[in-house]
Amino acid sequence: MSEQLLSGHCGGFPAVTMTRDRIVDRYALTFPVRTGSEEVVAEILSRYAVLPEHGAEWSLLERTSVFMAGRVVVRVVDITCPPSEAVRYLARQPHVQALEQRLQPYLLDDRDPTDEASLRRFVAATVMRVASGNGRTGRLPRRAVLYESLPGHAGELARRLAGITVACGGTTVFRRRDLVVHLIESDDETPPVPLVGLVAPFARVAQPMTLVTDRSAGVVE
Repeated sequence: MSEQLLSGHCGGFPAVTMTRDRIVDRYALTFPVRTGSEEVVAEILSRYAVLPEHGAEWSLLERTSVFMAGRVVVRVVDITCPPSEAVRYLARQPHVQALEQRLQPYLLDDRDPTDEASLRRFVAATVMRVASGNGRTGRLPRRAVLYESLPGHAGELARRLAGITVACGGTTVFRRRDLVVHLIESDDETPPVPLVGLVAPFARVAQPMTLVTDRSAGVVE
């Protein structure tokens, strides 16, 4: 799977959406961090630099958002190029390397953020499959809910969430093994509420995720 993913697009990867006047591909990566490191990891990940609105980085990267729930980190990235090109570019950026080096001691899985091959393996090992995506999102505020399915029920859980639509916005459902993430993009910035009634037969955990950082090209917060 890794070679197919990193050489371009394949079934289930990615979600295709429209942001401003650009069509972008949306991916999500998920990985756990070490117990007790949640606060420091959130602080590190909040330091992502603002994406420029010109030059090579802008032409490849549209938006990156990082969510956390307990020890689970989920990165959602919108890009305008194949994943291999984005990985190659980011592996050469000093500010990205510095942040990822700070993060490294708190990860369960070893990787070298300065080495393109190591980053490619990390992406392949952590990428989530897109169960569904709908709506035109632009740069609307993002919220997310993390679900952990009961054994053997992740597919049905994702299908239930895929049926939900948002007025004047969009949703994307990501899945990796027993983890399912429901990303909501709309003008409604109220805290996300887990859909317990809808997913109760299929989920053992349902919790809102905290938005740690959200960076769009050219937008300074």
